[in-house]
Amino acid sequence: MKTVRHIILGMAVWLCCGCSGPEVCSVPSIASPSVDRETLLWDLDELSQVPEMEWVDSTSAVRSLLFRSVDFEGALTHVFGYYSDPSVLAGTEQPEEKCYPGVILLHGGGGAAFRMWVEKWAAEGYAALAIDLCGCGEGGVKLPDGGPSLSDNYRVFHLADSGDLRAMWSYHAVASAIKAHSLLLSFPAVDPERTCVTGISWGGYLTCIVGSLDDRFKAAAPVYGCGFYDELPFFAPGMMDRLSETGVQRWMKAFDPSVYLGYARIPFLFLTGNNDTAYQLYAYRKSCALVPDSLRTISIRPGMLHGHYEGWEPDEIRCFFDGVLNGGCPLVRVGKAVVTDSIRVPYDSRLSSLEGTFYFSNDTLSANADRAWSSIPGAIDTRRKLFVCPLPDEGYEIGFVLIRDMRRMAVSTGFFLKDSMKTKE
Repeated sequence: MKTVRHIILGMAVWLCCGCSGPEVCSVPSIASPSVDRETLLWDLDELSQVPEMEWVDSTSAVRSLLFRSVDFEGALTHVFGYYSDPSVLAGTEQPEEKCYPGVILLHGGGGAAFRMWVEKWAAEGYAALAIDLCGCGEGGVKLPDGGPSLSDNYRVFHLADSGDLRAMWSYHAVASAIKAHSLLLSFPAVDPERTCVTGISWGGYLTCIVGSLDDRFKAAAPVYGCGFYDELPFFAPGMMDRLSETGVQRWMKAFDPSVYLGYARIPFLFLTGNNDTAYQLYAYRKSCALVPDSLRTISIRPGMLHGHYEGWEPDEIRCFFDGVLNGGCPLVRVGKAVVTDSIRVPYDSRLSSLEGTFYFSNDTLSANADRAWSSIPGAIDTRRKLFVCPLPDEGYEIGFVLIRDMRRMAVSTGFFLKDSMKTKE
């Protein structure tokens, strides 16, 4: 029997969608034909359905809401989020047509559904929904039905040894992110053909998985996060190293982005720093390579710190989304580096004013965050659309080429290693 709460939640969804009944209120279903649904942990058909929701605050410039996600150990769960769009932010009437691109925002460890992150994207012309991934509501207060927390290492890692994988944080976080997308798609102001997702750190990890499974998104931008968690020293102490060999295998097979990135059929922007504290460059390099060249853009920002503000600040994310969704001038397209007696990188850009730099390191012993880097400028041949740079006198072991356009938007090759670069990356 439906409870009064369920009936109220259902009515809230119908009103939000402008529908007269549940059979009318529908959104596109996930297709993802390359995904093996027989072995997949998540039910993509169920996650494609618009979840029950209610507004906690329906009058502010940035509004708050709750929506229902997948059950946790037999009990229903709800996820808290913030929403706004240009009309809501301005306090004007909602448009009659679905006119705004939409973006799902996924936070990382120590984070929450950030009101200011939503406000930023709404001010830039997007309908934005940021969700809490720790089972909390406004102000970080734990919800009574909020599901597992990212701060619980048992639910994030240790339960993989022998427990129910559907009782783990990653299962619920991925499900909640896709459910959030289904909800966003149902909003009257959102153009269902122009939605995207970005996330920071653990949110970037989730973006890799969600962007690969949910092909209703048209673009994805993971920041810092990548796959190959069993190769990341940051996630070993008290986390991956507490698992048995079987537990590591179960976790990797079910929850590592390396399993899913090969399914990607939408454009991805991978954005990180060259000295990231959590996601070291070797695993990052391998993760990026799983997405087809034609869909992959990389932006390695020298000296970029690891944090939520630092993760949502880069304008390359908005520029990337605008290029894919809104017909904006796209980021520079960078080809593969070719190393002979010099370093050459082909590129394609609508803009003629460019500059390029080769960043390199011979430090193979330091931790990723402590690795020393050097740089030398290169030349841009606009006629041949080619970056050219001499090899450094001291040689290099690790490198990447960064090209900036006149807007200061920066894209790069991936990290490349000397031993793999006799001819090409």
